[in-house]
Amino acid sequence: MKKIMFLLSVAAVGLLFAGCASVEAVQNPNLNGENISLSGTPVAHLNAQNWGIYLFSIPLLTGSTDAVGSIAVLQDTVNVDSMIPVITAKSKELKASQTLDLASQYSVGGFIFYTRSINISANAVK
Repeated sequence: MKKIMFLLSVAAVGLLFAGCASVEAVQNPNLNGENISLSGTPVAHLNAQNWGIYLFSIPLLTGSTDAVGSIAVLQDTVNVDSMIPVITAKSKELKASQTLDLASQYSVGGFIFYTRSINISANAVK
C-alpha cells in the first residue's frame, strides 16, 4: 500500500510540471536602442516555448496553445503549426504591424516515454 501511495504521489507531482506553453516579450525600452529589424520601429523581441510528454508518438500532456500556461491532454501542440498563432497573437497584442525573423528550434529526448520541446523567437515591429 505504501508503494502505491508513493507512486501516486510521484505521478501527481509529475503532472504539476508536465506540459507548459509560455510567451515572453522583451519590449523596446529594454532593447538598448538597438534595431532588431531592417525596417520599421522595434516593438519587442518575442520568445514562445512549449513542451510535452509523449508515449511513443502519442501526446499525453502538452502545453495548451489555446490557453497559454495550462495543460492540454492528448493534443499534439508541440509543433511549429501550433506555436506560430501564439507568437503572432502576442505580436498583435503589443500593437505591432509585422512579426519578422521567425526562427524555431525543436528537440526530442527519451525513448518510450519522452519529451518534445519547441522554442520559437521573432521580432515584432511597427
